Amino acid sequence: MSRLSGDSGDSGDSGDSGDSGDSGDSGDGGNSVRRGSFTAARAMVSNREGVVGLWDKLKSCPPNYDTTPDALDLWSTPVRLRILQAEMLSGLFYDDGGDQSVAVQYWERDKGREQTLVHMIRPSDEDFVAQLVWVNNYAALRMERSGEVMAELTDILSFLGSVGFLHPDRTRRTFELLTLVLKVTVLIEMRVKHALACRRPTEYSPQIQPMIPTPGHGSLPSGHATESFAAAFVFFALISEVGIAEKEQTFTQLMRISERIAINRTVAGVHFPVDSVAGMVLGRTLAEFFVARFGGHGDPKMRTFDGRGFSGDFCYEKVLSMSYAKDKDRCKSQPGGSGQNIMEGEDLKIKVSDQLSYLWKQALVECRMMIHPRSESLR
Repeated sequence: MSRLSGDSGDSGDSGDSGDSGDSGDSGDGGNSVRRGSFTAARAMVSNREGVVGLWDKLKSCPPNYDTTPDALDLWSTPVRLRILQAEMLSGLFYDDGGDQSVAVQYWERDKGREQTLVHMIRPSDEDFVAQLVWVNNYAALRMERSGEVMAELTDILSFLGSVGFLHPDRTRRTFELLTLVLKVTVLIEMRVKHALACRRPTEYSPQIQPMIPTPGHGSLPSGHATESFAAAFVFFALISEVGIAEKEQTFTQLMRISERIAINRTVAGVHFPVDSVAGMVLGRTLAEFFVARFGGHGDPKMRTFDGRGFSGDFCYEKVLSMSYAKDKDRCKSQPGGSGQNIMEGEDLKIKVSDQLSYLWKQALVECRMMIHPRSESLR
C-alpha cells in the first residue's frame, strides 16, 4: 500500500520534487516510451519520419473539454492531486503574531468572513523539560518497536488500511483521497511547526540519543500524530456515511493505530508526548474541516490547544474527552488562559468544494461496493 501512502511530515527530507510528478505516470510496467528515455525518444523520431508522410491539413477541430469537476478524470493521478491540494488549501491562512502561538484560519470569500479553525499555544521550556522523563522511559521500547518506527517513517496508510478493506488498486479513489489528506496536512502542520518553533528532545538532553536522525524541523505538533489522526478521522467519516456494521470497534481500532504511530515517535526519541497531544488536536480539527469541504457533512468545531502547564503522557481518549488539566504549580509562573489544555469553541460553517466533493463521491462508490456489494443502489 505504500505507493500511495504519502510521505510522513516528520520524514521531511524525502519530500516529492514538484517538477518530477509528470514522470512515472505510465503505470504500464515496461512502457519505455512513456518513461522518456533517450533511446526511446530517438526511436520515436525515426518512427515518425518513416510513417508520417506529407502534412495533411485538419478537416475538423475536436471540441475542448468541459470544465466541470468530472474533468478531473482526464488527468493523471499526480496532476489530480496537485489540483485538489490547491483546492483544499484555498482560503487558509495563519495568524502568528510572534507571541508563541498560531491560529489556522479560513476565509470564506463569498461571505467575506474569517473563521479560526484551531489556535495553538506553545508549551514553556519548563513544560518541555518536565516531559523529558517520558521520552527517556519510552526508550526502553526501542528494540521492540524498531520495525514499526522505521516503516512509519514513510508509510501511514498501510497501518490504517489494515483495519478495513483499503487496497491501492481496488479502492483507488479512496486511497487518492486519503493521500490528498496526508499531503495537505503536511503543508499545514509544517507552517504551524514553524510558527511555534519548538526544540526537539535531543536539544534539551544529550542522553536522549534518538534511534533515528532527528528531523530538520520543529517538534510541536508531531507530524505523525497530526497526519495519522487526520487520515483516520476522514476515513472513518467516509465509511460511516456508507454504513458499517462494527462502527464503534472500527473507530476504536483507527484511534489505537494512530495513537501507536504517534507514541512510536516518542519511543524513537524525536518527540515529546505533548507533541502528540497537539498533533491529535490539529489533525482532528483539520479532518473535520476537510470532510466539510468534501461534502458538507459532520460538525466541525473550533479548538484551542494551550500547551502551557501540560503534564503527563499522550492518550487519545483524554484528547477526545478534553480531560487534560494544567499543572497548577507550573501555571503560577505562566498566567493566562483556562485551567485546561484543550478547549472547544463555536461550530464552524465551511463551504463545500465542487472539485473535492466529486472525489468524495467517487470514494463513496468504492466503499459502498466493498461494504455493501449487493445494495439496491448498485443493482
